[in-house]
Amino acid sequence: MVARLCFLNSLFLSLGLCLLFSACGKKTKTGDEGRPEVVRPNQTEIDSYLDRQTVDCPGNQACPNYLAKIVVILGNNFRQCTGFLTEENFLATSASCLPALLRLNGQDCSRDVFIFFPAAGNRPMERIGCSKVVLVSKTEGSDPILWRDDVAFLELAAPLPGRRRAVLSRDGVPNSQRFTTWMIEQQDEYSALVKKATCESVHNNYINPLVWTESSPNMLFADCPVLKGGTGAPIIDSRGRVRSMVSQNIDPKLREFLESTGLLREKLKEMIHATNFACAPTPWDGTVLDDRECAKDLNYARVDRFRSEMLSSTMLFGELRKKLEDSIRSASRYVRFGVKLVPKNGRQEAEIFPRCFKPFAEWLATMSANRNIFVDNVVLPVRSFKRSMDAYARISGETIESADKLNFVQFSLRNIRSSGRSSILMWTRNDNDELRTFPGITEECPVSLL
Repeated sequence: MVARLCFLNSLFLSLGLCLLFSACGKKTKTGDEGRPEVVRPNQTEIDSYLDRQTVDCPGNQACPNYLAKIVVILGNNFRQCTGFLTEENFLATSASCLPALLRLNGQDCSRDVFIFFPAAGNRPMERIGCSKVVLVSKTEGSDPILWRDDVAFLELAAPLPGRRRAVLSRDGVPNSQRFTTWMIEQQDEYSALVKKATCESVHNNYINPLVWTESSPNMLFADCPVLKGGTGAPIIDSRGRVRSMVSQNIDPKLREFLESTGLLREKLKEMIHATNFACAPTPWDGTVLDDRECAKDLNYARVDRFRSEMLSSTMLFGELRKKLEDSIRSASRYVRFGVKLVPKNGRQEAEIFPRCFKPFAEWLATMSANRNIFVDNVVLPVRSFKRSMDAYARISGETIESADKLNFVQFSLRNIRSSGRSSILMWTRNDNDELRTFPGITEECPVSLL
């Protein structure tokens, strides 16, 4: 089952990224054999397209003036992304924003990448060219779960000394913290708006089980879906420092699959993949927050193992079973009960059984010496557990309660006195419940089993 889930997740993510990168664009030329042939727009078309580009900060909102819209020529199409100044002549964005031919350090980007800064105060909207790719991540494959980082640093054709610069932070991304992001949202073929959103960091979930500390190289955030043009947006802490960078949405087909499993107990939140600047490379800083965590292996074998552990009955239900067992410790004066879990109809049913007698010295002397068989009336809970998933795709065990039942517990006082052991019989008044026999019960309590 787990292998099937992982295979489908990988398949769905691959399909989703192909759809994600579809862009508005030009007509496709057909070759002699009927195959589409990618033709770069001519310079007049490019100039006309660029001349009509706009990016605005809506209303009276004060947008960071280091933010920019990036327009990339992608074959015969155009792609829009978000970028932000880190130095007066350096711009950061996502590597996945760039076409494959530009994902090389030192590559000339002057003919393919164009940057637009929105108006800020008395400063009008500015357009500036790209000089070269200074540093770019290697995002191998199509699954962002395995991308260690998704960043690119571009050198601008000219410095911009009058604009603020974003400050990158190596402090990492703790779990369940709120951050702010500013994304470019492309409204149509030419116009774009700057949009603000609040993101919540998410560790330890099924979508990406490789995210578990503030230093994990790739991150997940909830409640701030990637808008059209939003990849490369900064994710900012309360002090205005950039902790992370927007990469890609989780694939909608993966979302559909998780919603079809029946595990969700509430609506799944919108979530995105992001790069953590606790680990991500920069042109001027080679330090990281935690070298071991930043350099850990990212592979499907680990993803499969961690997902299997998340679904494991031992991991999910062990604490719930222990809590139930502790709650029935005083249910009987004579017998101590254990709990084991029995799979049934997609759930784990809690089966309560006698583990041992309580110390004979505490109660055996109170029994009549002539009495042989004793029956104890014990009210025991009826519980079962099931796997469930919350809005953040975190898997946990959920308890299902049913009405408590009166149980009859019978044992032989004569056998206890003679040999220190007795069989225990358990039953209820319910005709559907079987009589259960537990032979050879003593004062010694074995470890209970799931």
